[in-house]
Amino acid sequence: MKIMYMLNRFFGRKKETSPPDMKDVFRGAGCFKVPESVYNGYPAPLPSAPPLAAYFIRFLVSENGLDMFFHVLVKLGYKMELDLNTQILTRSGERGSKKVMLFLHPSFAGMVISLASDDFDVIATLQQKRFEPPLPSESFPSIDPGGLGSLQGDMEYWWVNFWFPFWQALSLERQSALDLVPEWREFILMHQQYEPEIPPG
Repeated sequence: MKIMYMLNRFFGRKKETSPPDMKDVFRGAGCFKVPESVYNGYPAPLPSAPPLAAYFIRFLVSENGLDMFFHVLVKLGYKMELDLNTQILTRSGERGSKKVMLFLHPSFAGMVISLASDDFDVIATLQQKRFEPPLPSESFPSIDPGGLGSLQGDMEYWWVNFWFPFWQALSLERQSALDLVPEWREFILMHQQYEPEIPPG
């Protein structure tokens, strides 16, 4: 039950009408265990879910971040169709058996990137970059953070899945350097101890 809950959160609220079967895409890949050190980076993978032989990551990027993401994949030898929101990419060259299953979804003034892969080079390279989501004032331009109470709805979803994992991965120096308006900075500092409720099972 926990695995299904996490996968549902990973793939978000909207799904393709007939998405490819991930079990078939990564059948026989043999990639079940992610090194512990990878969980300390950003973006971090979700815990693995056997029998799917792949790791999963999900993060929100700005428009510039999306261009950088495409550049990472191209440099590693993946070819993609830029107008497709869901696609399966195969790596060229000596690691031609490696795959990326990619899902793109515009949201919160940026692009949500969700991917499954059996290629550790992808996540290692992504973690070397400094991907950033849009600032809170860009994702929620009509919201006054000073008037917000408890997190719920879209705000909770954004915080749990996108902003807080990014914020938590930053050094104190980088947190201080972010161009946050004082009201949003106060909101973040006030909510950074927030723990989402995960259904039992």
